[in-house]
Amino acid sequence: SSSYHEFSATLDNFNSLKYFLASMTACSQYLMFCIPPHAVIETIMDIMKISFLVKRDSPLLEAALCSLIKDAQLDHMEFITTHALKSSEEPAYATKIFLLLITVVKSQEQIKHLASLSETFLAIMMGLVRSKCDTPSEEAANVALFSKAAAALISRKELLLLSGREIAMILCEMSQFLFIGGRGKELDASDDFIIFKSCCSVISAMVAHYPKQLYGCPPPLFNLLLVLLTHLLNTTPKTGLVPKALEYARVCELLVPHKDVFRKHVVGLVLRYIQALNEAMTPTVKAKLMPSIYALLDMCSEFETKQINSMIDVPSKALFAPVFQSYQKYYQYHGQS
Repeated sequence: SSSYHEFSATLDNFNSLKYFLASMTACSQYLMFCIPPHAVIETIMDIMKISFLVKRDSPLLEAALCSLIKDAQLDHMEFITTHALKSSEEPAYATKIFLLLITVVKSQEQIKHLASLSETFLAIMMGLVRSKCDTPSEEAANVALFSKAAAALISRKELLLLSGREIAMILCEMSQFLFIGGRGKELDASDDFIIFKSCCSVISAMVAHYPKQLYGCPPPLFNLLLVLLTHLLNTTPKTGLVPKALEYARVCELLVPHKDVFRKHVVGLVLRYIQALNEAMTPTVKAKLMPSIYALLDMCSEFETKQINSMIDVPSKALFAPVFQSYQKYYQYHGQS
C-alpha cells in the first residue's frame, strides 16, 4: 500500500512538472530571458525520453518542445538534434523528435541544419521498425510513428530529396509490417488497422510527392499493394473491413492519374481479386472492395483487359463478368468525365 502511494505521488509530481513546463513555454521568447535556453530544452527532452521509456504519451511536452523549436537559434537546434542522436539506442524517441522538427522548422537556417542530418535520422527510423518489441501493440505504435515521420519527411523535399533506391527500400520494409501478427503474435483489430492505415498513408504521400521515383520502381510498390489487398481479402467486418477498404480505395484512386505508367502492373492485383472470387468471397467483402477494383480497372487499357481474360479459366470469367459489367455501367463514365 505504501509503495502504491509513493508511486502515485511520484506520478502526480511528474504530471505537474509537465503542465508547468508546457505553460511556461507558451511564451518561449520571454522564458529564454529568465532561464538558459539549453537548460529548458534539456529538461523537456529528458522528461520526454523518460515518458517514452515508460510507454506514456506526453503531448504537453511535445507542444512545449515545438514552441521552443519555433524560436530556436542555430545553437539551440544543434543542441536538440545532438540530444536526439545521442539517444539513437531509443529509436522511437529519436524518431519522435525528428517528426517534431520536420513539422515545425521554418527558417532557412533551421532547414539547412536539419537537412544535413536527415539521412541519419532516416536510418534511425528504419531501425525503429526493425527493432524487437515486447508486445504487438508496441510494434504497431512503432509502425504508426514511422509512418507519420516518413510521410512528413516525404512532403518536405527541402529536407531530404529521396532517391528511387530509398523509395524502394521504404516500400520493401513496409511490406513486412502486416506480417507482425504472423510471427506468433496476435494483433487486436485496432492495432491491425493502425498498421494498415500507416502503410496506405506512406504510399499516398509517395504518390503525391515522388511519382517519378515510383515510375522507376513499380515492383516494390505493387508488391506492397498486393500484400495490402491480400490482407484486406482476409478481413471481416469485425476486424476492420470497412475502414481498411476505404483507405485502400483512396490509394487506388490516387494511382489512376498515373495509369499510363502503372497499368501493366495492375493486372496482378486484379487477378488476385479474381482468385478470391473463386474462393467464395463473402458479399460484404465484395461490396466494400468495389471502389478499389473499379479504380484498378479504370487504369487498364483494352490490352490489359484482354490479358486478364486470357489468364483466367471459364468459371473465373463467369464470376468476373458481372464485376466488369458493373464497372462499365457505374464507374467507367465517371472515370472519364
